[in-house]
Amino acid sequence: MNATHPSSEYPFLDGDALSFRPVGFAQLTRGWVVDVRAADLVALAASVDSARRLRARRGYLGETEPNLGLAAMLRHHPKDFGFVGQIVLGADAVELVPEPGGFPAHIQIIGPECIDGAQRLMIIAQAVGSVPNANLEQAVLRVEILCGKERRRARVLYDTADRHQNASTAQDGLIRCPHLLRLMDADWEKGSFDPRRGVTTGPRGERFTMTDVTQALACLSDDPMPEVANLVATAEGREVFWGGIGSPLYGQLIHGDMTPLGVTRAVEAWQQAESVLAALPGRRKPQGHGHLLKYAPALICWLACRGLPLALLHEDRSGYRWDEAISFRLPAATEAAAELLVSRYRALRPGTRQYKPEAPTMGLWLELLEGLPPQPPL
Repeated sequence: MNATHPSSEYPFLDGDALSFRPVGFAQLTRGWVVDVRAADLVALAASVDSARRLRARRGYLGETEPNLGLAAMLRHHPKDFGFVGQIVLGADAVELVPEPGGFPAHIQIIGPECIDGAQRLMIIAQAVGSVPNANLEQAVLRVEILCGKERRRARVLYDTADRHQNASTAQDGLIRCPHLLRLMDADWEKGSFDPRRGVTTGPRGERFTMTDVTQALACLSDDPMPEVANLVATAEGREVFWGGIGSPLYGQLIHGDMTPLGVTRAVEAWQQAESVLAALPGRRKPQGHGHLLKYAPALICWLACRGLPLALLHEDRSGYRWDEAISFRLPAATEAAAELLVSRYRALRPGTRQYKPEAPTMGLWLELLEGLPPQPPL
């Protein structure tokens, strides 16, 4: 669609067209790109049958989480409403209507079709009367308008667009954390760190993922309770943790005092404790309360590491022989922690058969730890 077509060539029984004065516009290779005030788009979705009339692939989806977020943005931050995500319209024709006196032209979209962005259009239409009119004037959206073969091509491609898009995850957002950004720029002894890809460090190029880093730091957190270790023990919990930049739990592990050496120490200790647990008889085929080894290994590793000087984890010159403690004393501490917690579980829940659903819960962890004396230093 590189040409402007006069509306007289396209008679419509219902006069199906949208006319508005855009904030800005340009004719590009595929079609028109225009910046439009939300107020000028109300008419597109104002009718009850707008989804059918616009031939939108999906009607209004209702109060989904994205729709509620968009509606709240239009209400409270209208200038942000159109900042991310554009609307794609098909059209039988696009007409520029020049105005006298040098004023910007009106654009007329003849025979509009909504190829993508129906939810935003519905939210705009439903906002009339419930948000100030000024909000609809302040919200400016980018709209692409396609005709002819480009319109048909876009319709097919947008119908399958989800297959070609990588969903955003909470881990992706870690790249905005200032503490992790500083860690990325730190000296990793010829290695590197990236919160999305993990760590490569050391002369042999050892690799560990951000999952490893998170679980290790939780295992060696100096917090007296294992709440964060419990949270990040599952993939779902890690997404919650990673998505909570700035929260108190997040700040326990990710903070301004982190060092590459501290992260490496934490991962080495966590991996050592994990490997000891994996080698214990009964770990692979546990019996009775020994299921704690299989379903709550993070608790055992967390307790085993209590004997390390956790407050010194990120101190480069602490004087503590971390290598010796991790290699030679942590294995015995891990076995002792496993034996202690399994025995307490047996005494606390005699005869239970709910190991799998109960063992990973924070409530049980707190019961097992209640009244325990401090772990001896390693």
